[in-house]
Amino acid sequence: MTATRHPHDPHLPHPGSHPGGELPKAHQPRPGGSFDATAITFAAMGLFDGLSGDQRARVLLPHENSSRTHWNFLPESGRHGLPLRELDRHQEALAHRLIAESMSIPAYARVVQVMSNEHVLRELNLPVFGHVAATFRDPRGYFLTFFGQPQPDTTWGWRLVGHHLSVNITVVDGDLVSATPFLLGAEPARFGPFRILGEEEDTAFELLDGLTGAQKQQTVIHSRPPADFVTRTVSAIGDVEYPAYHGVGRRDAMITDDDRKALAYFRAHPRGIRAGDLSPAQRTYFDALLAHFVERARPGLVGHEMDRIAAAGGVDELHFAWAGGTSIEQPHYFRVQGPVTLVEFDNAEDNANHVHSVWRDPSNDFGADLLIQHHLEHDHHTGSSADDSP
Repeated sequence: MTATRHPHDPHLPHPGSHPGGELPKAHQPRPGGSFDATAITFAAMGLFDGLSGDQRARVLLPHENSSRTHWNFLPESGRHGLPLRELDRHQEALAHRLIAESMSIPAYARVVQVMSNEHVLRELNLPVFGHVAATFRDPRGYFLTFFGQPQPDTTWGWRLVGHHLSVNITVVDGDLVSATPFLLGAEPARFGPFRILGEEEDTAFELLDGLTGAQKQQTVIHSRPPADFVTRTVSAIGDVEYPAYHGVGRRDAMITDDDRKALAYFRAHPRGIRAGDLSPAQRTYFDALLAHFVERARPGLVGHEMDRIAAAGGVDELHFAWAGGTSIEQPHYFRVQGPVTLVEFDNAEDNANHVHSVWRDPSNDFGADLLIQHHLEHDHHTGSSADDSP
């Protein structure tokens, strides 16, 4: 069937065009822009509109609020936001729709497992903490915060944070999305049927075990792992970062000043072996390891993340570094580092049965690069942009 052509009104611009011949710059599609931002925004709007007035007041902060970049995943008092435990069943389902819309389904499955693992940890902690364990080992003790009210074509973000979980999503101008920092942890890392981050860990060991002796010497930067992330949970990664002496609130994995120097992160000088120097078989494992973390993002956003890596030198220029033992029973740590990529994975506490993992972008955590681009490209004076003038 042939579509009917309707006469065009000569007084109106052609569909999809601008009187000057093209769309105003502020409305043109941009690299990395996609419908993914709209899907996330609509899911957030559904949740926000389903909250009571009191809940909205507690969940909402201005986008510029300084706590937006506070992503500490350990139990702490005085968190801002709305705990999942205070949502009714319908609201909680809407919250889970937002979580699932903001990432890949495998990543969402891991988020659900991390939160559910608090049930197991509560029971394991009872001999140590007694009844107090129930107050901070809570699968619904995760705090949701909106930074700016979610609306189409606006800049806003949301965070879900609690024990072993920190999800930080930033939407810029309604079409660009940042998904880092993205943290998942597990305690215990291995227990019964649970091994939440086992695929990431196994792939890293397969890569390590497939290296030659000379390559291992280059890859293993220190015999002792850090107690936690080398870059800790700083809001913005600096040019040089050193790990803490021990984990927060515990002393079972201590390191010295010499260890801290040996493990240090240097932004301009990645440690370990370069991906471009791996054999094809070794590179298969490296690419799979990188995918485990980058593919935490929504499928539609993965290509943009890989484009950012390509523009910063490509996957060949990423480096893989290891510290600690070389068997799963020994405390160990690895990282993947590049200009716009940082993956850290540590399993150093509780006799190598307590995992923390994070995917970060040293230049774009919390959408930092995207926000700079936004401010450079847009007129922020009151009223319409000059580009919107007919």
